[in-house]
Formats: sequence, structure tokens, C-alpha cells
Amino acid sequence: MKLLQKTNKAYFLISATAFIIAGVTFYFVISFFFRDQLNEKLHHDIKNITRSIKRNGIIPNFYPFFEIKEVTGVPEQHTKAIDTLISDGFEKRKTLYRQVSLVTNINGKEYFIAARDTLLEEEDLLGVIAIVTGSLFVLLLLSLYFINRKLSLKIWQPFYKTLNELKEFSYDKPGFQLSSESDLFEFTELNKTLDKLTQKVISDYQTLKRFTEDASHEIQTPLAVIQSKLETLMQYPDLKKDQAEIIKSAYVYTLRISKLTQTLLLLTKIANDQFPEKREINLSEMLNEKINIFEGQISDKSIKVSKEIGPDCFLETNFFLAESLVINLIGNAVKHNIKTGTININLDKNHLEISNTGENLPVPSSKLFDRFYKTNKSSDSPGLGLAIVKEICKLNKWEIRYEYLDNLHTVIVDF
Repeated sequence: MKLLQKTNKAYFLISATAFIIAGVTFYFVISFFFRDQLNEKLHHDIKNITRSIKRNGIIPNFYPFFEIKEVTGVPEQHTKAIDTLISDGFEKRKTLYRQVSLVTNINGKEYFIAARDTLLEEEDLLGVIAIVTGSLFVLLLLSLYFINRKLSLKIWQPFYKTLNELKEFSYDKPGFQLSSESDLFEFTELNKTLDKLTQKVISDYQTLKRFTEDASHEIQTPLAVIQSKLETLMQYPDLKKDQAEIIKSAYVYTLRISKLTQTLLLLTKIANDQFPEKREINLSEMLNEKINIFEGQISDKSIKVSKEIGPDCFLETNFFLAESLVINLIGNAVKHNIKTGTININLDKNHLEISNTGENLPVPSSKLFDRFYKTNKSSDSPGLGLAIVKEICKLNKWEIRYEYLDNLHTVIVDF
């Protein structure tokens, strides 16, 4: 939810609550004052009637507004006020009246005197209050919405400007700088802090990039020298068998270290997006071509390969990365297959699916794409093939997932 929408929602809830409370309070206050004023009027009417009877001896008759009757055996009563329903003969339904009454002695006789006046019905009063309150609420809400929207857009303009500039940020562009101009102190400080942060990220990236490249180069050089020396030693004619085995073992490990270094360097380059060159790749042709690379291993295991490769499936990506993805997925399907197993390869414009027979995973499938994670601990593989595939998919914003169904391990890449 956007900040402006959240603010407007908060204003709406607060305003609605305030208006409901105000409406209820307004109803009770108006009702109280109306009855209080009506009570005063009716008391005054009773005093006038009493004086009129004392002076003239005439009992007025204005029913239902006045009711005066002589009573016997009833003690004097102080005035009391009540609400009562009375039918006045003109209305088919009863009308609500406010009544103030008393029993008093006038000229030696006891009289019951009641003065009445119509009350606003509560339904009518509630309706009027609801209409007035609702109209004010809608008017205020619309005013708040448009004023807040216009004001917020103006106030938050520096923020959105900074946000758009950050979207263009790239750690391989050392000239990047945020503009810190703003009338608001908070946004100026934010821009200054973000500018320092981006410059630090660029600096750290450049340092890490140089270190990775230099370390890889420096490691590969002595490894190449060691390999050359070991190859020379292995050619000595008077070597004993046990000596030759030791030298061969050392040579194999130097090859593994060299391969591991190159793979880690590749992972770092992919993560740092150092393959910006993109072009249209015919993945259909590449798949058919790379399958042929593994013909020897496929033949040794008597693996049956089934292909459903759609013609001319093109992707906009880096050629080297697409090649690395295909080789790693096919190589993984061959390496972890069983004797006389199967490999199924399906490709269309939306996804690539490679499945192979194989033993059940002894580990959770969620760890399959982790670095240095191997299902077979005794394998010579460093366990980086699927990690490279995952980084390539992440860089290209592709989805990769693993499924195990009907004794088939399946890796699916959704483009």
C-alpha cells in the first residue's frame, strides 16, 4: 500500500470515528436542552393557568395542550415532567408529548393541571442529525483527501526524485551521485546519507572486483607452475610406482583447485553482473549442440535421451551464461543418472525442463542449489554447478525450481 493511501485511510478511520462520537453526543445534548427548554415553557404555562383560574374562576379547555380538572381526595403534588403518547383526534396515530403536571389548591379546591407540547420524534431527530453529520463528514473527507493529496505530492516530491535516481544506481558506475537539494531538512539529510552509502558500495565493489580478479590470476599462475612441474616428474623413467601415485594424486588435486578457483570467479562475476553483453540466443540450437558434448558419458551409462525441443526458441541473454546454464543442467542430469537410465529434455518459448532418473535425494531439495552442497560427499565435483545455474537465472530474472515425481528428478527454468 502506498504511503498516501495509508495516510488517507488513517484520516478516514479517525474522521469516521470522531463524527460518529460527535453525532451521538450531539443527539443527546440537543435532546437534553430541547426537553429542558420545553420544561421551562410548560412550567410557565402552568403558572399562567393557575393565576387565570384564581382571578377569573374560568377553567380553560385546550385539550390536549392543556388538561385541567377538579379532583377530590388527592393530596397536592409537586410538578413532574414526563413523555407521554396522546391521541388528539386529528391524527390517526398517537403523538408524543412532553407533559408537566401538578395537583394544586386554587380557591379552596383541588385541581389537576397538565400542560403539554409536542416533542420531536426521536426518529426524526436522529434522521436530521444523521443527514447533517453525514453531509459534514463527506464534505470534510473530500476536502482532506484533495488537500492532503496535493500537499503530500508537493512535500514528497524530493523523496520520489531520490527514489527514481536510486533506481538508476549501479555499483559499476563510479560517477553516480544523488542530488541533495530540498527545502526539507529530513530529505536533505536522507539524500546525504544515501549518497555516502552508494559511494561506499561502489568503492567496496571496485575493491572486491579487483581483489577477486587479482587473487584468481595470482592463484592460477603458481598452480600452472605446479602442474607443469608435476607433469615433468611423472615423465621420469626411474619413478617407483608409489612415488608415481603420490605425484599423480597431487596433480589431480591441483587440477581440482584450479577448476574450483575458476568456478568461484565465475560465480562472483555473475553475481556482480559482469556479463552485460546480451544478444538473441537460439536456445534450441544450443541445446542440440551441447547434448553432443556428453555423448561419450551417455553411451558409457547406456542412457536413453528423449528430446522435445521446439524450433527457434530465442532468449535475450548473454551467450556465455546461456551456454554455462545448458552445460551445467545437462551435465548434472548425466552425472547423477543411473545405468540404463533416461534423460528427458523439453523446451518451448516459456520454459526449459530437464529430467533424469536417479536415486532419491538424501537431503532436502531446498538445499540443492546451495554452494558446495553435494548429494554425494565422495564426489570430486565441488558442488557449484546448480549454484551457477541459480545465479544465472537470478541475473536474468528467470524462475528455477526442482521437482521429484515418478522416480524422475526434474529441474525447470521458467523464462
